[in-house]
Amino acid sequence: MTRTKQPWFVAAVVIAVLTHLVIGYFYLASGLMAPLWAVSLLLVWWLVLVYAVVRLARRRSYLVLLVPVVAAATWFVVMGLGGAVLGWTA
Repeated sequence: MTRTKQPWFVAAVVIAVLTHLVIGYFYLASGLMAPLWAVSLLLVWWLVLVYAVVRLARRRSYLVLLVPVVAAATWFVVMGLGGAVLGWTA
């Protein structure tokens, strides 16, 4: 079986991975506002999403671009609800 190079897919994976790494920084910096247990759960979720990126990249699926979107949305929802409902403050 021959594999053809797909430059658009490679670019999509690179964009997804780099974006996911940037969002990972925000997950780590969440410790400035969120308690340790919440940051720990966020980091576990981020690692699950890393696994999803790897799986989708191996399957050559363009859905890999949605993983950073899910990661960012999750972070905003958790930090927003944590601040509003649980009283997390900076």
